[in-house]
Amino acid sequence: MKSLKVLFVIATLLFFSCPSDDLEDDITTQPVTYKLLSFTFTPQTDLQEDSLSYEIEFFNSNNFEVKGIPQITLTVGDGSTVTGAPNSQCRVISANSSCILSYYAVDDSPELFPIAPIEFVKADYVLAEE
Repeated sequence: MKSLKVLFVIATLLFFSCPSDDLEDDITTQPVTYKLLSFTFTPQTDLQEDSLSYEIEFFNSNNFEVKGIPQITLTVGDGSTVTGAPNSQCRVISANSSCILSYYAVDDSPELFPIAPIEFVKADYVLAEE
């Protein structure tokens, strides 16, 4: 009888200590965060062209790489908001690492850059569907 109880306890411990087959489904993806390193908008003058430049560092705190698209939201002086993905940088960020998104544009065309100032609002990292 005593050996039957010991066998029952061992079997119970083995049953509850087995890893779940759904372990992969239990992984929660942490959001990718960012830090604005620099942002400069210089309006056009008689001596210089419009320019817009920024650097944003995106952080992946997950234990696996993430794939996605950085999206930057800017406000133009009249209050309109523009969101876009400026280039192909940072489409993949390795596990527990970061990626710096750099952007620089210069133009003397008023159609490209408005006279009103441009301000940084936020950055997002939209994860790709797999």
